[in-house]
Amino acid sequence: MNRNYGFLLAGSAMFGLGFGIYEFVLPYFLDACGISIGRMGIMYAAGAVFMFIVWVYAGDLSDRMGRKALYVASLVTSSVVSGLTPLVPFFAGQVVLKSIREAGARVFDTMYQLALHDEGQLRYVDRVGKARGLQALAQAGGAFGAGWLLLQQAYWSSFIASALVLSVAALVFALGYRRPAVDNSEAPLPRQSLAGMIVLNLPSPLIIITVSAFIFTVGLSTSHCFVMQLFWERKFGASTAIVGTILMLHSVSIAITLLFVGWVVRRHLKRLFIVFVILEGVALAMGGLVPDLTAAAIIWLAHDLFGAGVWIPIQSRLIQKYSRPSTRGRDVTKVFATASLGSVVGPLIAGWVFERWYGGPFVISGMVMILSALVLFALPADDDV
Repeated sequence: MNRNYGFLLAGSAMFGLGFGIYEFVLPYFLDACGISIGRMGIMYAAGAVFMFIVWVYAGDLSDRMGRKALYVASLVTSSVVSGLTPLVPFFAGQVVLKSIREAGARVFDTMYQLALHDEGQLRYVDRVGKARGLQALAQAGGAFGAGWLLLQQAYWSSFIASALVLSVAALVFALGYRRPAVDNSEAPLPRQSLAGMIVLNLPSPLIIITVSAFIFTVGLSTSHCFVMQLFWERKFGASTAIVGTILMLHSVSIAITLLFVGWVVRRHLKRLFIVFVILEGVALAMGGLVPDLTAAAIIWLAHDLFGAGVWIPIQSRLIQKYSRPSTRGRDVTKVFATASLGSVVGPLIAGWVFERWYGGPFVISGMVMILSALVLFALPADDDV
């Protein structure tokens, strides 16, 4: 393991820990502040346009300045938002903070993938799987710890803990990571205009992946928003401790697959991509229909173990493969940022459906994911990892 890869793994782990605490506590904090389920849906959707602009601009900056500065900035931003969250217990303030937080988190996700690719393409699926897997394991620990803190109604302590972890991550990475030569190997690119950021001027395989990912994000954000915690509490009467355990296992399940996916995924990327997106959709939909808590949790947890844990590294590899070397940051972030606009729709659906049918967001989420997989049949065959 080289020095930079070690710091990238450490950064992913610390980000996962801070993110796990924040994401678990936030819906309960909003509920305690008297913010309704419907307004939570608006809040989770409101920042998508802001997030899109920040995301694609960050990709442009990373091509001209390098990945390290954007990586550190995303951690600092996330830390500041976590620390400020308990100070603004009202709807408008939370809309602003959540929008900034989502932009920071998405920039982090993109920068670590770009940085891993800059370190070399050899066994990329394995390396990105391990980085994402460690992040998921740490996120599980964060969710578990946050569940314990919530038993004491310690909202302030939870958010401060998240902020401190993210601050340490930013400091460690800033001091330890050495920017590879690839970032300075070519003449600086001209600044991208706002119109250039918005136009989807990508190679055709990336357009296909973007359309599929947009549809998928509509489905994902329908189930993986504020309703993810509240579903178990409202439908089954699960305690905060039980919900915390389920969400901890949620992160552990994807981590198990991600940590070992590089050992088995070498060929037939397109085929595996489609199959495991469909499996994820089926598991999510069934989890929303089962009336027993234990059975529903087991089925629901399978959506990452036999779904996202396999296809996420594959998607990342294909996006990197089809991106143009001179504008890799722009291309990669434009795919993810455009797809993220689907998160405008999902929480609004969830907010409306959840008040009428607790399992509805999970069922709709799974069906939309299956639809997104059908778009991927248009991709060219690709066996190269």
